[in-house]
Amino acid sequence: MSPLAAALLPRRTYAAQLASLHGDIYRQIGIKPLINAAGTYTTLTGSLLVPQAREAMVEAAKYFVPFIELQKTVGARIAKILDVPAAAISSGGTGSILLATAACITGKDRDKIRRLPDTAGMKNEVIMVKQHRNGFDHASRTAGGKIIDVETVGELKNAINSKTAMLSWVNIKEPLGKITAREFLDAGKAAGIPVFNDAAAELPPAENLSLLVKQGYDLVGFSGGKALRGPQASGLLLGRAELIEAAHLNNNPHSDTIARACKVGKEEIMGLLAAVEVYAKRDHAADMKLWHSFMQSIARDVNKVSGVKAEVYIPPYPGAHPVPYLRVRWDEAAISLKYAECARRLREGEPSVEVNADDDEITLASYLLNPGEERIVGWRLAEVLQSARRG
Repeated sequence: MSPLAAALLPRRTYAAQLASLHGDIYRQIGIKPLINAAGTYTTLTGSLLVPQAREAMVEAAKYFVPFIELQKTVGARIAKILDVPAAAISSGGTGSILLATAACITGKDRDKIRRLPDTAGMKNEVIMVKQHRNGFDHASRTAGGKIIDVETVGELKNAINSKTAMLSWVNIKEPLGKITAREFLDAGKAAGIPVFNDAAAELPPAENLSLLVKQGYDLVGFSGGKALRGPQASGLLLGRAELIEAAHLNNNPHSDTIARACKVGKEEIMGLLAAVEVYAKRDHAADMKLWHSFMQSIARDVNKVSGVKAEVYIPPYPGAHPVPYLRVRWDEAAISLKYAECARRLREGEPSVEVNADDDEITLASYLLNPGEERIVGWRLAEVLQSARRG
């Protein structure tokens, strides 16, 4: 049925039809596909490829090509599109952390490159704000980096020494610590130490792709499989030309390197290039308008349930995605349902819907919904809440 005709169906009928028709390749192996109203989480398989990236991957799969030349040529083309000095393709946001750390420790010294993660006698300390520590900094440790925690500007300056290889900043974590991005960056510049910015999921806003490098970060890492909507097994490392060259030497397909195991195939490389080209030309204002309409549609459905309040908002704090979200809360005296239980019922229903659950609210993300899915999410959420009403 065409999307226009499907949109005229009652929500329950439309939901059943959607469930029966989409994701059959996964249903055949016993996995139920889902509608993603949560976010670009790797555990939910990131995002969906833009059609141009899918087409590029299919075409790329038909031919052989010199791999090192492909890496460098695509990197140079992406750097030109984004107006940054240089770019390398990584295996994802965490792959960018690995490459950045390796590049800052070894430079272009091939003997050091072959020794990683053995960093004895090398500059190997990676300074991080303590509140920025997370599971992804394992990638720095994998490359042989020794992470040094700091909490204040004074501690940061005192920690920098002859063993410091890199300062590592996590863009989304700025509100959690006492050190500002500007203070962190200035400390690295004053000491002549490269500063890396982990901006894996920091799109949108779209200008971050170029802005963070232009702000002075020596290296910036992005995931290719989130808002860029490229292959999930891809990422970008952007920044200073000599450091990107060092990253290339530490990267696949070079043998006996720390990132040889983080292979990104020719298909993913060309798919990511196509995704970047599309993203650079995209009408982001139109996207925002569409995403607002998704959240407003769901809010209208949910607000019909007595005792429920749903409101559209854009997170105001630094580092958050400046895109529409929906916050849903209810009077638990009227609706006998915990927020985590609501999320579970949505996940286990048909179609399966993923949302974010906290102790006092659930939130829905707008930017991964396909047109029409907002009707399904609104219907499913209202149904779950209505069924839990007391009396």
